Amino acid sequence: MIIAAGRSITPAGEQMEREPGFPHWTAGFLIAGSIEIALTGGRTIQLESHACVIIPPNTPYELTVKKQQDQVWMIFDPRMHLQEGLRPLNQDFETFAVAFEDSETWTAVRAGLHDLVRWWGATPPHLLLAENAMVKVLLLARWEYDQQHHSTPDERIGRVVDIINNRLGEELSVETLAEEAGLSPSRFAHLFRERMGVTPMNFLESRRMEQARQLLLTTDLPVQEVALNIGFPNAQHFSTRFRKITGQSPSAFRKIPRRRFGELYPEEEEPPRHEP
Repeated sequence: MIIAAGRSITPAGEQMEREPGFPHWTAGFLIAGSIEIALTGGRTIQLESHACVIIPPNTPYELTVKKQQDQVWMIFDPRMHLQEGLRPLNQDFETFAVAFEDSETWTAVRAGLHDLVRWWGATPPHLLLAENAMVKVLLLARWEYDQQHHSTPDERIGRVVDIINNRLGEELSVETLAEEAGLSPSRFAHLFRERMGVTPMNFLESRRMEQARQLLLTTDLPVQEVALNIGFPNAQHFSTRFRKITGQSPSAFRKIPRRRFGELYPEEEEPPRHEP
């Protein structure tokens, strides 16, 4: 689901900072220029033309424009199929950047960026067409990254991930998932953590919370029904875990993004429109 998108040209020397707690994904595709992104823990990402960076929620950073940048940016909450596409094959979600070395892939990305800005900037916006264009460029970025890092999936773990995604509302245990993978519980737990970077139960809770965010932002379901939809027996348990992970109650999470982006683009104004 797209929350905001656009194309911007920023002069050298400009800086921006994203504080902790921002609850949405962001991505920037650098058409021209040079930027530096400083993440917590001392990690720094340098990007030149024909590159992109994709940043998960709750990831603070500081961005400095080194050489005038021309970029297409997007703020979004990925639907379930896109969440899986953006996940590295051997770890949990993290910020990743990629330079497009294959000219044909970059040509496809440019076409997708053009469509994204075109359909998002229409009056009224063509949301499904814009979202399809966004999904295209994000998955192309993920594909390019995996090609450069020679990532290879494990079919058994992939099968379990699909089961978790499709059965979030059910009671799932390590033993149940291990049986689906055709492995002993201990071997399954070890292999899953090796491939995904988290334990099976932590992964399951993470997916449930991602689905909860989707439901809270895109539906008016009561918190109790959201909890039941993702496998929590009651609203109190769900709210306790949600607050621990996000720092907000489900009700507060549902309200704050709407207020924030209502202020970003008031009803009487339109998002800036540019053509790539």
